[in-house]
Amino acid sequence: MTHPPYIRPQTKIPAINLPQQLKGLQDLAYNLWWSWNPEAQAVFAAIDAQAWENEHNPIKLLQKTDTARFSQMLDDDQFMHKFQQVQKALKNELSRPTWLHNEYHSYADKLVVYLCAEFGLHECLPIYSGGLGILAGDHTKSASDIGLPFIGVGLMYRNGYFKQEIDRSGKQVSVYQELDFNCLPVQEIVDDNGKAVTVAVDFPEGKVWIKAWLCEVGRSILILLDTDFAQNDKNAACITRRLYGGDREMRISQEIVLGIGGVRMLKKLGIKPAVWHMNEGHVAFSLLERIHYMMETNELAFEEAAEAVTASTVFTTHTPVPAGNEAFSLPLVDKYFSTYCQKLGISITGLLHLGLLENEDGDKFFSMTILALRLSCKANGVSKLHGLVSKKMWAFLWENVPAQENPITSITNGIHAQTWIAPEYAALFDEYLPQDWRRHLTDKSYWLNVHSIPDKILAETSQNLKRRFITFVRTRLKQQFERNRLSNNLIAAADNWLDPETLTIGFARRFATYKRATLIFSDLKRLEKLVNDPQKPVQFIFAGKAHPADTDGQALIKKIWKISQMPVFRGKIILLENYDMELGRQLVQGVDIWLNNPRRPLEASGTSGQKVPINGGLNFSVLDGWWPEAFDGTNGWDIGEEKEYDDPKIQDADDADSLYETFENVIIPTYYGSKNDRSKWFKMVKSSIATVTPVFNTEAMLCNYFEQLYKFAIDRKTKTNAADFALARDLSIFKELLQENWPLLHCTCVDYSVKKDKLLVDAELYLGELEPEDVEIQLLYSYPKNGRETSEIFTLEHRNGKAGYTSNFELARKIPTHLKKVQPQLRVLAKHAETDQKIELGMMYTKEIE
Repeated sequence: MTHPPYIRPQTKIPAINLPQQLKGLQDLAYNLWWSWNPEAQAVFAAIDAQAWENEHNPIKLLQKTDTARFSQMLDDDQFMHKFQQVQKALKNELSRPTWLHNEYHSYADKLVVYLCAEFGLHECLPIYSGGLGILAGDHTKSASDIGLPFIGVGLMYRNGYFKQEIDRSGKQVSVYQELDFNCLPVQEIVDDNGKAVTVAVDFPEGKVWIKAWLCEVGRSILILLDTDFAQNDKNAACITRRLYGGDREMRISQEIVLGIGGVRMLKKLGIKPAVWHMNEGHVAFSLLERIHYMMETNELAFEEAAEAVTASTVFTTHTPVPAGNEAFSLPLVDKYFSTYCQKLGISITGLLHLGLLENEDGDKFFSMTILALRLSCKANGVSKLHGLVSKKMWAFLWENVPAQENPITSITNGIHAQTWIAPEYAALFDEYLPQDWRRHLTDKSYWLNVHSIPDKILAETSQNLKRRFITFVRTRLKQQFERNRLSNNLIAAADNWLDPETLTIGFARRFATYKRATLIFSDLKRLEKLVNDPQKPVQFIFAGKAHPADTDGQALIKKIWKISQMPVFRGKIILLENYDMELGRQLVQGVDIWLNNPRRPLEASGTSGQKVPINGGLNFSVLDGWWPEAFDGTNGWDIGEEKEYDDPKIQDADDADSLYETFENVIIPTYYGSKNDRSKWFKMVKSSIATVTPVFNTEAMLCNYFEQLYKFAIDRKTKTNAADFALARDLSIFKELLQENWPLLHCTCVDYSVKKDKLLVDAELYLGELEPEDVEIQLLYSYPKNGRETSEIFTLEHRNGKAGYTSNFELARKIPTHLKKVQPQLRVLAKHAETDQKIELGMMYTKEIE
């Protein structure tokens, strides 16, 4: 078994009265590996099928099961065999060779710490709200799958995110539950005396004490911070009550606990990460505490410690929507950090400049995203398109650097396939695909084998899933109607709503206005014809929450509810309440088509649609987020054009028309086929499985994160910290020198000539106190090619040392024919030889060559 590069914290759990032979049930229940293992879930279901169906919580199940039932299980040979097989499977999973061990053995002991405000692992642990948390949960699971040493750090919310109810008028009602942590798959972290391990963070009102809970996720673990205990006063205890709840004071308090408290808790537990991954800006205060710790333990100045911290930090930004990028008022940051800055040896103004953001109206804020971007060695968006949007959004941080060249990169999101696949499709792949498909998730050629699955088998599997889903929907609706005291006739009618033979469309996501949940309702007459076609009808299922403070999003929910209750749409357009992971699984496994129509380019990635292909469904989406990378014309459909609009109303009208036309003329005829021939539909289903599955999964995503970000940061940290942080000290001095001298740098003279096929360039520059090796001189040719702007760069060489007060650089080479008539630009980039940093330094001087 591969041992993690840290000592697992001691924990304490409530006693469960289990017979000795069944003690392993407790270990199984506390490792969320069971959440993506159907055989493990079947073991719990066998103990009490109804209790398992009601809650899917193995801890509660074991706590509530009486000793007589456990005695019966001991005498059940079939159960004991299954239980022992699952125990063996978990042991084998935790000890098998992994991708990281096989491909990068020397990095297999390098720990990644991943900080995030929410984690969506399973519905029984409701400390997530939506896409960010679901991705973080899938990231955690796939880290385990590839053997990446991984600790996630988050908050343990007493009330979680709200449970959504929709009342009889369509109004969203936010219900907050009180979670009993002793009934959840988390374990209190304790010291040798069995007492909670705690750390403290200073707030303006006094100390806030933090304890922690451990959650096992395969090989990975989460450390979840908690302030809701007796050592704190009422205000401090409330900090970790609600996810994304409260005012701006509450939000900054949560992020201080998560960032500063998280670093202190890891230090207290003796955990030493090789890489720190900040998942969104909510966690950026961790940077400040790490700098403080580095200053304190290594006698470094703030700037030197900042270089050391930056070397081992990567950052992922998740949204091109301004509201999604966390920012606080300057007075609020001043209130909470003026004293803290004394520990950092900087003024509060020095700190505020690290995150300073000015909007179009001249208002100024402290941006957590800017702080994270400034102090990370790598940063990425979550799809190729989002990477480009992020480059433009944050281009001002690299002054004079063209947006397309700034160092923000992209790694496209994926899904944890084993969490989201229906057991029926998993069994189908087990039967028809060679070897074990779970060990070939990133193998594109392997997934071409799905084309050998008979259409009839796909049809039967999908229909069975749709029937199960419709039964689930009807049950949920009746529970909602009974709570709202709707008429008995309406409650009874719900038993006949939806038809498993009808083309079924799913739309589920956060009800933010840019996601345009009501776009399909732009023309109700046209929609009425679709859903009521006697031969080829269509039915729609909607689900999603709006933030309690988002009145516009809640208005969308109410609008959909009212339309769903119109006689012509009743039973054919359904709005389900409380979109959580359970409902999410049912939706992506039960619908034929996943509808996604955000206002391009405002969707960063959108992973919900990635969960549909592996379950035999197809995507119908705007070319935004991940879909432009996946769509090839054979595996789904697109909405609208791949372009940007100045007028959102025109964009909405064009996209709505495209949506209706594609439904009417392409999708519906393809689904129903001709003369009972649906081969075209299943050809697309197979293409969707084959093209999406091996690319858009979190195992592939984690491999990309390791190879492009984590490995870079590990190597950079090793280099930066060597020889008593010599490189960190040198970088801080070098950047100060750049700041002083770059405004003085300029080109005093440039000679440019093309003689036949020979290019000759001689440039003279004034560098101030900079040395020639501190800069790179480039000749940039930009020109259109195939409708897009492309460029070629040649580098000039320094000549004869530094002569007098200027430095000369030259280039002599053969010039390609296509560049002879292109007017080039001379560019000067700051360059740090030891780290090979260029663009990251944000210094660029340009001069047009006449």
